[in-house]
Amino acid sequence: MEKNKIEQLEKLHKLELKIALELKKICDKHQIKYFLIAGTMLGAVRHGGFIPWDDDMDIGMLREDYEKFIMVCKKELSEEYFLQTWNSDSEYAFSYAKIRINNTRIIEKFSENSNAHSGIFIDIFPFDNVPDNKIKRKVQCKEIYILRRLLCIKKGYGKEYFTSAQDKFKYEILKCISNLFSFKYLKEKLCKTLTKYNRVSSECVFTDGSYGYDKETIKREWVTNLSTINFEGEEFLAINEYRDYLSYFYGEYMILPPVDKRGGHEIIDINFGIY
Repeated sequence: MEKNKIEQLEKLHKLELKIALELKKICDKHQIKYFLIAGTMLGAVRHGGFIPWDDDMDIGMLREDYEKFIMVCKKELSEEYFLQTWNSDSEYAFSYAKIRINNTRIIEKFSENSNAHSGIFIDIFPFDNVPDNKIKRKVQCKEIYILRRLLCIKKGYGKEYFTSAQDKFKYEILKCISNLFSFKYLKEKLCKTLTKYNRVSSECVFTDGSYGYDKETIKREWVTNLSTINFEGEEFLAINEYRDYLSYFYGEYMILPPVDKRGGHEIIDINFGIY
């Protein structure tokens, strides 16, 4: 990895950790449970912090804690930051939240044409119940996929990945379909679909993350049985049964991937502002 790229990632990691500590402070004060997930959990176990080539930080919360966190942030979150949800930012298309640092910028290829707040961020994913019935799961999976895609296209995300003539035609069709519905309708429909089974007991939970519905469906016990773990010299709540969790997502997770597979998101512009 090029020296300037390494230095950029190290600086990015420091700012992401800074945001995560702000989240932790608020959660500790209000007794809100959170937990490291995905590559952040893997980094904590394998590297004691960030995966050296990773460029983001992912934190999960069960829906009840997530909603409480969103509410208390209105008073508790420092003005240095912006809590981005599809309610606080009308150009933001996703069902999970981000805490961004104001007066900074990070642009990924996927969001190049979006007009949403683009400050350096961490992701906060709500986890919802998954129905035990397999048919109901398939229906929910398909509904979420369609609604999420329409929302993204409606707000300008991902256009750069439709490269072939056939894909570009598909994009324009989906754009026309998305224009038939208001942003308010689509986000409320998706939220209703995501939370549909939260009043029903279930063995599994899921979040609307990048791995897709099936892969993001995990055992409830993994995200309710928590302990602390060291991450960059700080203590964060994390999944106690991390071996099972990481094996499920990554297989032999302690083995480093080949060098050509050590990539993060496609960052095309970054500005650290006063930092």
